[in-house]
Amino acid sequence: MEDNGRKGVYRVVYDSVNKKWNIKRDGAERIIDSRKTKEEALERARILSENQNLKFVVYKKDGKFQKKR
Repeated sequence: MEDNGRKGVYRVVYDSVNKKWNIKRDGAERIIDSRKTKEEALERARILSENQNLKFVVYKKDGKFQKKR
């Protein structure tokens, strides 16, 4: 099924309540994955984004934008 040209973006954000890094795709209601360290979350987001030819955005612990890949 094609998404009619709409592309999603994966976002890596810190959840201060659960103390984990979450990976979520734009438009999705649920979190795709959670990892204990930022490095683990970045690696998982990189793999997901490469497999689906999408970009991912990384945020700092304080919620500020860090970078786009």
